[in-house]
Amino acid sequence: MFFIVGSARSGTTLLRMMLNAHPEVAVPPESRFVVDLYRSDEVQVDDFLAQLEGHPRWISWDTPIEDVRAQLTGMTTVSYPEAIEAAYMAYAQNRNKKSYGDKTPRYIEDLPLLSRLWPVAKFVHLVRDGREVALSYADVPFGPSTVAKAAALWKARVKLGMERGRPLGTARYLELRYERLLVNPQEEVEGLCSFLDLEFDPAMLDYSERARSEVLDRAKLYNPNVMKSITKTRSWDEQMPRSQVEVFEAVAGDTLTELGYERAYPSPSLAARMSSLVGRAGLPVGRLVNQRVQGDGQES
Repeated sequence: MFFIVGSARSGTTLLRMMLNAHPEVAVPPESRFVVDLYRSDEVQVDDFLAQLEGHPRWISWDTPIEDVRAQLTGMTTVSYPEAIEAAYMAYAQNRNKKSYGDKTPRYIEDLPLLSRLWPVAKFVHLVRDGREVALSYADVPFGPSTVAKAAALWKARVKLGMERGRPLGTARYLELRYERLLVNPQEEVEGLCSFLDLEFDPAMLDYSERARSEVLDRAKLYNPNVMKSITKTRSWDEQMPRSQVEVFEAVAGDTLTELGYERAYPSPSLAARMSSLVGRAGLPVGRLVNQRVQGDGQES
């Protein structure tokens, strides 16, 4: 079992497509029910299946609940991880795959629970420049609406991932940079496969064709370039208003520096720091505006 986690709008859909292009790997749409349904370390099979079938995210998996039940034939009580993995096995087998993992960015907040339930599970933390993430939020009708809130959310989730993931050790936790994935996809994907104990397959680099059927309509709507072979990321220094860059760095500049991202404002002005406080308080200061450049090849 492996989990792909990170801040939203960081490229996890792209990574899911790459993995689904592998002939042996199946990564379903975001689950959320792994954490939502957890109550205890053991579950009654019938109760669990009823709850799973009723979870709104289960529908997107396009997998009959009876296929999950078949994985648990003859069992009345099982461990929670065993029950959950029955769902992933059913999903994978329906696609003639034998390996599986999860892609739910928000599980970055649940690493302690997941790492305990799955003592040998691996976690891939996909990290993207937070200023690019803020620009990406402007494209969608959900998430933070101001640059200060976007910065605070990105900082909180990225730091949480590092603080809780790094102690797991390099055998279980990998920080993967979105920007490097775009510049050197084969090298980065080969490293990912090595981490996940998978054999690299060149098909993973042809993800836009080979994993096309696995992309949900919702993902296509909010990630309009996800079906293309991505060759470059956004350019925050060209598309993001300088005032918003400064506000973002007033909130999350220390995290950018820790990750090695170059800052435009190492010492944000008092005005930017004040704007960051007002924006985080919820006032419409520094609102994110959709400034997508058509055909710029970005991925979210």
